[in-house]
Amino acid sequence: MKSKSFKSYEHIRLRRDFQNLYKSKNRLVSNFFVIVYIKNELEYPRIAVSIRKKFGKAVCRNKLKRYIKEIYRLNKELFLDGYDYLFIPRKSLSARFSEISFFEIETHLKELMGKLK
Repeated sequence: MKSKSFKSYEHIRLRRDFQNLYKSKNRLVSNFFVIVYIKNELEYPRIAVSIRKKFGKAVCRNKLKRYIKEIYRLNKELFLDGYDYLFIPRKSLSARFSEISFFEIETHLKELMGKLK
């Protein structure tokens, strides 16, 4: 069973890692998110969130980042070991973000991650 914590080494921080992700052709696209993923040489998954300023005010952007990190923390079994994931919210999520609950976003991301396996 995987740990339910979000360790610092599970964050993607380096510029070269982000560049590799953006070059990757592996993408899952839905109404609310684009998930870019790429194989890494590590034994655990890593995640990052990239949100444009057009998404909304900092409060909304930070709230969405917390949501995604919490979804990752609680559902690590959905994420394949040895992969990096970049979550990019789409404009349609921005328009409806105040109406959508955490659980709706969680359900949506679980469905998307299920498509990877």
